[in-house]
Amino acid sequence: MASVEKQARHPGGRPRRLPRTPVGERIELLAHRRGLHIDEVARAAGIEPPTLNRILTGRIASPKTSTMLALADVLGVRIDRLLK
Repeated sequence: MASVEKQARHPGGRPRRLPRTPVGERIELLAHRRGLHIDEVARAAGIEPPTLNRILTGRIASPKTSTMLALADVLGVRIDRLLK
């Protein structure tokens, strides 16, 4: 698993944005192309937005196949397109 670099923080101490995994980058790109906010993608796939964020950042390193199939369906692609 890739190491996570220290990120700049908001005044409240929260990280600004954690780096994305390659899968996370593909999900965000496909969502953007479809005009969807990442929270909309999560809800349409039947998962909570914080769970999708954990997938995007690699904190969930091996998401369930059913989750990835639901994400691929929402994004209008085959699952191999997300995982390549």
